[in-house]
Amino acid sequence: MKWSTSSSGVQRVTEILLAVCTSVVVLLVFFRLKNSPLLYDEVFHFRRIEGLLNGTITLRDFGVMFPGYHVLAAGILRIFGQTSLSAARAVSLFFSLASCIAAYGVARAVDRPSALLRTLQFALLPILLPFFPLIYTDTLSLSLVLFALLAALRGRLLLLGLFFLLAALVRQNNILWAPLLFAVLLSSNPFWKISATGPVSWLHQALRRLHDGHALRSFLRLVVPFLLPVIAFAAFVAVTGRASFNPDLAAAHPFPSFSLGNIFFTFFLFTALFLPLVFVRARAIVLLLRRPWVLLLLVALFILFSVGFQVDHPANSEMGRLRDVVLLAAAAGGLNGFLFWLTGALAVLTMFVTPLARRSFAWIYPLSFLYLGGSWLIETRYAIVPLVFFLLLRKPNSWRVEILQFAFNALLLLWVFL
Repeated sequence: MKWSTSSSGVQRVTEILLAVCTSVVVLLVFFRLKNSPLLYDEVFHFRRIEGLLNGTITLRDFGVMFPGYHVLAAGILRIFGQTSLSAARAVSLFFSLASCIAAYGVARAVDRPSALLRTLQFALLPILLPFFPLIYTDTLSLSLVLFALLAALRGRLLLLGLFFLLAALVRQNNILWAPLLFAVLLSSNPFWKISATGPVSWLHQALRRLHDGHALRSFLRLVVPFLLPVIAFAAFVAVTGRASFNPDLAAAHPFPSFSLGNIFFTFFLFTALFLPLVFVRARAIVLLLRRPWVLLLLVALFILFSVGFQVDHPANSEMGRLRDVVLLAAAAGGLNGFLFWLTGALAVLTMFVTPLARRSFAWIYPLSFLYLGGSWLIETRYAIVPLVFFLLLRKPNSWRVEILQFAFNALLLLWVFL
């Protein structure tokens, strides 16, 4: 949707003022948390960084994920001669600010007029901003994935290969985003401009293109940035028999595995966080519900939820955490379970009727399914990358709707911090 040009000056001034306010909020969050006691998994991450700085760390001191975050954070701290908790949190803030730069680059490549406002929505995302200063791997991982996507959008193969490799070294499940990045590259290549809309017709045309020498060479050239990360991860799994970096944690994080917990929880978070974007599609959702296949899909989704949604990981049994209270109430069934499913169903319907900026971006849905399904533990943080992809890669709404989404994020953050 095109934005109004008659009031573009007022809109731009408003966005700049909101950007200043958002920057102040980010700094306030940092100063509020920088000297607070270690929170949850920060204990383990900071201990690993200290072990690297002191030279006392062993393989079994690391976690499930590859230690790219800890090595990079420890390296920056060593350069500046710092070892304190507040310094480590400043490094995490630096990684988080880098993710904002990457998000703006992606949003600008997708739709330039709305780029700043959607970046501000990103920065105030209630499940993301609280982690900006915390010693977690998630914001660095997100930053590297977004920079890899930006490189793909701009056709920079060397940078794409570098950022994708680094992303895999921080969180190895980032390997799963390779098809999305490759699809973005392929769709921008002149030899691979395919007009077919249906998947069968598209596949038929794609196979025919492979018989063309120029198209085949172009295809193989675009594959190169993904070879090292994918082959290295496959070799690690083949040699060790696990995906976990720490062998002692492999049993708690089996590979391969699949669970529906994070998928349904992300559906729930989608509706809770993007309520204005859901409401603006209400008429389209009503029209969609008139189609018989949609009703069958909802019935299948309900059966899948009833049979497959389980909250049985030991770390999801902490009744003092809102996340686990919601999850356990939903898993108990009854009215709470139905409302949880209904919220998720609304998210699925909204995705169906929300157009993405490019056809190649549709890969975010099946890949998010795999990305989320690979974890037994149900965790809010795991939803960040899929939800950020939706936020940045959809077609923008009117300026008023986008402002409303920004304001909704701000209200949710007030609830989180106050």
